[in-house]
Formats: sequence, C-alpha cells, structure tokens
Amino acid sequence: MKTLALYFIMFIGFSAFAQKNDSTRVRKSFNSYGLMEKAVESKSKPHIRNGSAEVFYNDHLIATGLYKDNERFGRWRFFKYKTDTIAQIYNYSSKKIEFNLPDNTQNFFVDSLKQGDKLILPVKIGSMIDIYKYLAMKSKIPQELAKDNVKYNLLYIIYINKQGKITKLETEYLLNTSNTTFEITDKSNAYLDFDFVPAILNGKAVESQMMLKGTASLSSTISH
Repeated sequence: MKTLALYFIMFIGFSAFAQKNDSTRVRKSFNSYGLMEKAVESKSKPHIRNGSAEVFYNDHLIATGLYKDNERFGRWRFFKYKTDTIAQIYNYSSKKIEFNLPDNTQNFFVDSLKQGDKLILPVKIGSMIDIYKYLAMKSKIPQELAKDNVKYNLLYIIYINKQGKITKLETEYLLNTSNTTFEITDKSNAYLDFDFVPAILNGKAVESQMMLKGTASLSSTISH
C-alpha cells in the first residue's frame, strides 16, 4: 500500500509539471539595437511575458531576470559584454540599484558642484550596449566635417533630468583646432526608452550630464 501511495504522489507531481510546461513557451524577440531576448510567456496570453528571461547581444548573455505581467520584476542581473562578470544588479520592484561596477570610460558633469558636496553619480539602468548602439545610429558626421579616411574622436553628451530621463543628446567632435558640438535629433523620441537613476547631490536628485567616448568615420560610427 505504501508503494502504491508513493507512486501515485510521484505521478501527480510529474503531471502538474508537464501541464505547466505545456501551458507556456519561450519567445524570441529582437529590438532595434541588435539585442535578442528569450522570455517565457503563457500560450493563452501571447506576447505577455511572465517568468524567466535572458537577453543576448551577438550570442553573448548580457542580462537575466524575471517578468510579471509583461513588466520587469524583482532582481535583474546585467553582465559585462563577453564575460560572466556582473556589471549591475537592479531591483525593478524596489526601483533600486543594489550593485553597480564602476566604469572608468564614463565622465560626468553636475552644475554648481562645490567642495565638500556629497555626490552620487547617475547610473543607466541595465546594459550600456543598447544606448551606445542608439547613439551610433542617430549620430551622423556633419557635412562640414566629413572627410574621407578620417577617424574622429568624439564625446556623446547625455543630458539627464531629475527624473532620470534624457532631455537632450549632443555629439562633441574633438578636433585639432577647436571642438565642435552638434545636437542629435530624434523625432521618434526613442531616447525616452532609456532609464537612469539620477544624480543625487546632498540627498536631492539633480540634473546631470553623462559623457561617453567614441570614434566615428564616414564608413562607420564606432561607440566604445
């Protein structure tokens, strides 16, 4: 009798697991910046992500986490490209960065910063790959600067408001004579898809600028 009861319990457990598998599937999706996501969704609610997810760039894992009702949920881990090193842990439920690996390729500016002030630098939520790709796609060498076989050093300047949203984008070309700055325009306002934890100055959110190094040529724009 004990053997029969044990077999019955094991059978019920296996059936429940199989039913759960049969009710879900993993969907692949791609965004405009070359990122591919694999996420679990219910077959009864297609395109509504619920469950685990992984994000890849050029077949390299760059993020893992969970979805709940198509929204990122709980703790997400973001990895340095081509490594298994965690670059950031962001909790979408508490809306807090729990860990962020310093990046010495980034520079920042905060207006009215005085000696003795306590400043927490702004941080982009998630991988930097997508915003680099976005900037490279939207930034074009101005006609008055364009020359064949010339590679330009530049800075992408990202203006971030107190709410952690981008308000303006610029490209500053670092020339031999004098630097020249051009605003990046995007009628689709796609830059609003990127979220930041804003700079905190003496306990209060403030506006800031993030500057990213890059190079550009007529044949391609390189962003790192």
